[in-house]
Amino acid sequence: MNLTFEDFDSRLPSQRLWRAFAPPPTMNPTGSTWRAPSGNSAFGFFDDFFTLPTTTLISPYLKLASAGCSVEQIVDTATEKGIVQLAIDGNAANDEAVLQWGRGIGAPFFFSDKDMVFECRFSVDAITAAKWSIWVGLAKADSTDGAGITDKLFADTTGALATTFAGAGFQHLQAEGAAWDGSYKAASQTAQDGSTKTKLDSLHTMVAATYVKLGFRYRAYPKKLEFYVNGVRPGGNIAPAMVTTAELAAATFPVSTIPMAPVIGIKDIAGNAALNLKMDWWGCAQLL
Repeated sequence: MNLTFEDFDSRLPSQRLWRAFAPPPTMNPTGSTWRAPSGNSAFGFFDDFFTLPTTTLISPYLKLASAGCSVEQIVDTATEKGIVQLAIDGNAANDEAVLQWGRGIGAPFFFSDKDMVFECRFSVDAITAAKWSIWVGLAKADSTDGAGITDKLFADTTGALATTFAGAGFQHLQAEGAAWDGSYKAASQTAQDGSTKTKLDSLHTMVAATYVKLGFRYRAYPKKLEFYVNGVRPGGNIAPAMVTTAELAAATFPVSTIPMAPVIGIKDIAGNAALNLKMDWWGCAQLL
């Protein structure tokens, strides 16, 4: 029987997802270029959060945190090393905590004509329904309506993706409990998720205080976007969690010229329950 290192350790980037691509060879949160196994040049980053600068001028990140909320590195434990925590204090409706790579300036990833991969590993300490909306993936990043700006990831009250939001990734909407859908949306278009496409519905059922790896692989030829949970594509070959060439070309998917950056964020809709989201690592890379 052939085994890979991933079969023994679920903490690492998923080999099935990164196959023939390879994660960045070093933990470089600011980004670097390297030669992928295919021989093509690639650009990307991988951050294990062993350090997280608190000063914006020297940090690769843009942080958004409402009063009483935080986005910070937390103290290591015997089993958790290098963790950034998005903490919601649960005392005010529509509070937010968002982490966006690139400081709101750098957004080098495009759903265009080059293969791309994204993956992260995180957990939440509660899964109560009707409390929070949570999203992780690639999103439009600019100074006007990028996802790292107040109310530009999720809308107040409803917890739905904001009107101006554009991106692709995974979402947990506040009306649901433990379910996470695949999700994508173009600005001013209807969000596409499990409510509109069965193949994207409930790709993962979250368990409190249990880590999961969520990611996707964008393939340029033929164009498709494949969602992965813990290194496996839900739905298999019968009903794969995948956005097809035709769906990528539709108006509901972000256009290929929009710069994207990795984003993870929470909107506290109810304002009456605290939540801690711990992210162990994330990475994104695209062929040049």
